[in-house]
Order: sequence, then structure tokens, then C-alpha cells
Amino acid sequence: MQCDRCDQQASVHLRESIEGTVREVHYCLECAQRLGVAPLDPAVVLPLESILQKFVLAHLGEIVGELARRRCPCCRISFMEFRSVGRLGCPHDYTAFHQGLVPLLGRAHGATRHVGKRPRRRPTRGPELIQLRTALAAAVAEQDYETAAQLRDAIRDASKDATS
Repeated sequence: MQCDRCDQQASVHLRESIEGTVREVHYCLECAQRLGVAPLDPAVVLPLESILQKFVLAHLGEIVGELARRRCPCCRISFMEFRSVGRLGCPHDYTAFHQGLVPLLGRAHGATRHVGKRPRRRPTRGPELIQLRTALAAAVAEQDYETAAQLRDAIRDASKDATS
């Protein structure tokens, strides 16, 4: 499509409806900026997550805002990412996002208490494995591969002990 004011390629498309009459206009970026209907710096892009967090804080309060900023220590997924994708990143998210998941699960399932099957044997080294995996992620991020290899082996040994 071409700009309605010049012959350049249109990149800003506007549609307005006034009393049932629909009007469409198409402008190139330069014409749109001159008319004041496009930002002066189109390279400025606000990340969706920060916009959502500001919206949550403004309309739902500080408690929900704090939950929106929270991240899982293991998989690093944020509560807002979970809400937009609809899937948790790891089993530890249930603990990290407990405050926000309880009402959500209550609405979805009608209850917040599990009444189904439970594992026969509960792993005893869960918290230790979490700490080891967190340390492994930090070592890899710092490119300390010797420590990362030792932590990997410790995780493997702890996992074998938990299943035996």
C-alpha cells in the first residue's frame, strides 16, 4: 500500500469509525511522524512483560505486583510468563508461586487440596538437589566449567541415591 500523502510505502495504517462510517488512512513513517500519529523514535519498543507489570501494579495492587515480579529460583520463569503461556516451568514453581496458584487452582478445580494418588515414596533429597541445580546454573553462567562438572556429578549421585 502507498502513503495517502506521498508515493512511499505505507507502514502506519489507521482505521476510525465515526457513527458507523469507517475511514482508513495509510501513511509512510515520515508522514505519520509529521502528523503526530507515530512515535518519533520507532526503535523504542517496550517489552510486554514490563507493560503488564505496570498495569498489574496500577490496577490490582502491590501484593499482586510483587507476585508478578517473582521468579522461580530453579527454572527462572516469572509468574507473568506462566500466566501468558499457561504452563509452569518446573515442579518447584508450585512453591515459588503458591500465593498466586492457590486461588487459580481453586477456581479451576473447585478445591485447593489434592485428593488423588500420592507417590509411594517421597524423595528425601529434594531441597539439596534444588540447591545443587541452582549452583550449577550459576557456575555455567560464570563459565566456571570445572565447578559445573563437579556439581553435575554431585547432582547425578544425589539423584541415584534418591531413586535407590
